[in-house]
Amino acid sequence: ADGGDAELELSAIRHQPEGLERLLARTRFSKKELQSLYRGFKSECPSGLVDEETFKLIYSQFFPQGDASTYAHFLFDAFDADRNGALCFQDFVIGLSILLRGTVEQKLEWAFNLYDINKDGYITKE
Repeated sequence: ADGGDAELELSAIRHQPEGLERLLARTRFSKKELQSLYRGFKSECPSGLVDEETFKLIYSQFFPQGDASTYAHFLFDAFDADRNGALCFQDFVIGLSILLRGTVEQKLEWAFNLYDINKDGYITKE
């Protein structure tokens, strides 16, 4: 049984850099930054996924004076690029990369997506 466990561990180690390499190519973060972000993400979300309610709880810590849950809902939707109802590390780090280091056009597109509530390609007064 010990040999099987060691084999599983090696297999997991081999697959991790592939994901890291993809994220290095898709984001504007360094390897060290991605590793640090991942550690923080996993400490807040040990399962590796964040549902909307958990996201709202985490987000509310940044705005203790008011109710940010409505805005957090829209923010969650903007980060949830694959629309599966949960944020994985990839969703989070790609969105964060755009917000922090994207071009002006990428940031505008991301912000537009945030406010295009029904995803019809328009931002209306409502």
